[in-house]
Formats: sequence, C-alpha cells, structure tokens
Amino acid sequence: MDPSYAFGTTQLGERVPHHGVEFQNPEGTPVLAAADGEVVVAGDDRVAFYSPWQDIYGNLVVLAHHFPGVDGTVYTLYAHLSKVDVAAGERVSAGDQIGRVGLSGAATGSHLHFEVRLGRNSYASNRNPALWLEPAPGADGETLGTLAGRVVDAAGRPVHVEMRVQYFFERGGPQVNGFQAETYAPESFPVKGDDAWQENFAIGDLPPGWYRITIANGVVVEAWAEVVPGKVTMVVIELE
Repeated sequence: MDPSYAFGTTQLGERVPHHGVEFQNPEGTPVLAAADGEVVVAGDDRVAFYSPWQDIYGNLVVLAHHFPGVDGTVYTLYAHLSKVDVAAGERVSAGDQIGRVGLSGAATGSHLHFEVRLGRNSYASNRNPALWLEPAPGADGETLGTLAGRVVDAAGRPVHVEMRVQYFFERGGPQVNGFQAETYAPESFPVKGDDAWQENFAIGDLPPGWYRITIANGVVVEAWAEVVPGKVTMVVIELE
C-alpha cells in the first residue's frame, strides 16, 4: 500500500479524506479478486455514482463477499482500471483476474484504488483495507504486519492529529526509517473506524520491529509499539 495517501488521511490537508488505499503499479498490471465473491458492478461511474462525484473512479469493479463471523455483506471496490475483465453477476474466486490497472477517472498516474465497504455498497460505508487485507510479503520474503491505533483526548474522544512515525529494528537501536502520518480526518465525507477496533488510524504492510509514534500537541507525546509479522498491533494514545 502506498503510505503517502493512507485511508482516512488528507495528505496534510491537500485532499478530501481518503476512502481507500492505493497500489502503485504500471498500466496493464493484472488486478486480482481479493476474495471469493460475486461481481455486482462492472463498468464505470459516469452514469451510476459510487461516490458523491461523477467519474471519480473511472472504470471499476465491485465484488460482494460473505465471510463467516462477519455480519452483513462485505464489498471490495477496484477503481481507475484500464480494462474490466468481468461482468455483473459472475462468480469469481480469490486470485481471479477481474481487470487491469489504469488511470481512468480522477487518477494522477497509474495505480489501483482499493476500498472495503461494510454492509452497503456506499461511499459512507468504508472501512480501512489495512485491517482486512492479509499483510503483503516484504522485499526479502518476510511477512509484514499492521499498526493500528486510537488517539483520543482526556475524555476518550478521537482527535485528528499529525504524527511522526519512526521505525527501528530494535527498541533503542538506530532509526531505520520514518514517515509522517495522521489520524482519520473529521471533514466532509468522514471515514469510519472498524466496529471492533474503533481505530482512528491503521497503517498496513509495515516491516516487523519497533515503531515510535510522536505527537506534538502543546507538549510532545510519545508511544512505542512493536509490529509483529502477520498480526495487527493496537496502541491507544491519550492526549491531555
């Protein structure tokens, strides 16, 4: 997943809150079904809208899935396709090719925009794909992990803040990498946290190790969390 425009973030105020995640790939790269399901949309959004705006997704496919232990239908949306390879009503299996990466609709550069929608195929029903997708393998074959969290005020209410996230192989060792992040933005068309996790940020496909989260909120608040291969690590940070 491209970390520069994560789910629920605004690229530090430059865009509306992101309702999906991005996978940067060359045009024509095969797009595969994330799970077994039924094709409910195969076409474009020039006539039927799947967001508040027309022709944002361009060519898209939406699949409906039913998973044990999950109440309601789960929908996965694949957008900006250069080619759609399925038709509405078809059954597909996980890994089947359903289209090809492109830059149709409101896309800057070739990439796949991917969403998870819970209960309804609607823009208001999005959930963070980082909590639904199996972590990808790393460049050296290692299994990656996911970091999720909830940043709240003293009353327990979620807050929108910018964060500095630093990565270390070992706590106390040298920093390996770092990036800026933010919690879900409370703007027009806000996104929702997962019903179980109640998170207001989640970052997927992270190398295992230690992560230091720093928030400057009048005073500097710091939290450490260890990301474990193939798992979700949850951290709660309370601001005074």
